[in-house]
Amino acid sequence: MVSQKVWDDKYLSNADFSYIYPFFDTKQLNKLELKFLEMIQYNVHIKDSLYAQYFFELKSLFPEENSPKPLNAYTMKKLDTQTKKKEDSLKQSCKTFEESKQPGESTIYIIN
Repeated sequence: MVSQKVWDDKYLSNADFSYIYPFFDTKQLNKLELKFLEMIQYNVHIKDSLYAQYFFELKSLFPEENSPKPLNAYTMKKLDTQTKKKEDSLKQSCKTFEESKQPGESTIYIIN
């Protein structure tokens, strides 16, 4: 869920995911997503080398004629920039929200 929100220009919301995967409701998905983001400290940026590693691992699963093509340098740079912007945005949103909370107030995040 998080990766498609970071990488895709038009992404599915958590409500969309709960419709597609009805064993989770939107509230549960919001909590899961928040917990995941907290655990990774909102670091959603992916290094080129990690992308390449998983690209080739996934590529090995496909027959050669249907194999996806690797990203060119321009596209990779564009995705890298988008990822960094999204990560910064998520971190800023969390920081702003935390600063506006009253002492003792519980935290509920909805990330779309």
